[in-house]
Amino acid sequence: MAEKRDDRNNNTNSTAGQDASPRSGEQPYIREKIVKPKRRSRFLAMAIGGFFGAVMFGLIACVSFVWIYPYVSKMRGPEVAETTTAERITLPTHSEEETTTQEETTPVPTETSSEETGAEGPTEPESEGALLPVDKEWIERLIDRKIDADQVSIRDLEAYSREIIKVYQGVEKSLVTIMPAASVDPVFPSNQGAISGIMFSHLDSVRTIMILTNIEAAKLKDPVVRFAGQTQYLPAQVRGTDSIMGLAVLSVSFEEKDEEFYKSLTCIELGNTYQVRSGSPVIAVGAPFGSCGTMSYGSVVEMRYDQVATDTSFRMFYTNIGAPKNGTGFLVNINGQLIGLINTAYKDRAAEGYIAAVATEELTRLITNMSNQDANSYFGIVGQNITQNISKATGMPEGIYVTTVQPDSPAYQAGIMNGDIITAISTQSVTRVIQLNEALTSFSRHLPNETVMVTLMRLGRDEYNVVTVPVTLGVRQ
Repeated sequence: MAEKRDDRNNNTNSTAGQDASPRSGEQPYIREKIVKPKRRSRFLAMAIGGFFGAVMFGLIACVSFVWIYPYVSKMRGPEVAETTTAERITLPTHSEEETTTQEETTPVPTETSSEETGAEGPTEPESEGALLPVDKEWIERLIDRKIDADQVSIRDLEAYSREIIKVYQGVEKSLVTIMPAASVDPVFPSNQGAISGIMFSHLDSVRTIMILTNIEAAKLKDPVVRFAGQTQYLPAQVRGTDSIMGLAVLSVSFEEKDEEFYKSLTCIELGNTYQVRSGSPVIAVGAPFGSCGTMSYGSVVEMRYDQVATDTSFRMFYTNIGAPKNGTGFLVNINGQLIGLINTAYKDRAAEGYIAAVATEELTRLITNMSNQDANSYFGIVGQNITQNISKATGMPEGIYVTTVQPDSPAYQAGIMNGDIITAISTQSVTRVIQLNEALTSFSRHLPNETVMVTLMRLGRDEYNVVTVPVTLGVRQ
């Protein structure tokens, strides 16, 4: 039995040995490699790391650009300045309604009684709530004391003049002298033939000053500008003109090396012309006597409303300041703010020899567009307002009564005639000339070469009929 068991074992070993490796002679067995599965947390960590890496790269790139850009700008010089986008000129505007509301809500200072101040003065007789006979002696004493307290001496006049001079000295910093380059004499400087201008705005991004002046300055060949307190003339560029109101806007640009001088220049502030009243003190500056650097002062004696010109209406301030025919320049208030442009073209001939000025408020939109080199639209009519009261009295429709159609103007070419009454432009109601001007010059204006539908009332045999005509607007020069 033992032998059989041994034989069986031998047979088993021999069979297994047939499958064994001939080189090792060892018993075969299964070898397995355990592989750990990929974890999602590792992928997420890699993604987060990549994101923060990209953020750090962008941050470093931005800091590097900001640090290097000034040096690159200096290397490139004027080329960088030319590609800089300049901001737009924006001028303040006022409204008559807003000014009236402010004046109505402004508290009026009350006089302090003698009891509050402790000062001695005439006291009214006690009435104890009943009416008493008039105390004539008390009234006479009160009048005498008031006259004695308000006596004006020559010293008061001198003080008044000093205050006017202070205002003028502040305004003088904004005045400039404009001449053709060929007329500048470096040895014997002269203002002969010079035109006055005034700085009113600036563009810091391109170091450029805006100058308001007479349209004659735009006609000069190679105009140059001399600033207050300076002897050097700098070249100027014409940004825009308006032949209807006789205006021009010039600009002077400065190089980077003149940055300090540019920042020292002072632009005049535009005042609220609706606060001007008859009797308001004013100062004429620029060239009111025909020569740059002259000035005078006085007061407004009359205000004319609804003065008309082509496509516009405006207010004029008439003063008691005497001046020759060729006087030009500007009118400022006692705060040193610009309120008017001296104008002789639309002045009443009865006021010959005295200064009259167009209120700047009605010119603000024109000046803004010229400063930004944006064209103003041209319609081509002179009109009068048919107000609601006039309409009721005459039976004429409310609107703009056309008194003149300019030859070859867009209105003339569209067939508009004298006597027509304009009531609307496109969908906008237009019943006053100033509204027509707004439609042609405001920021949301109808642009040149745009065709607008004009609604007007035209008198027929017995009544007014509605007529609609297309008008292609021109460019106001």
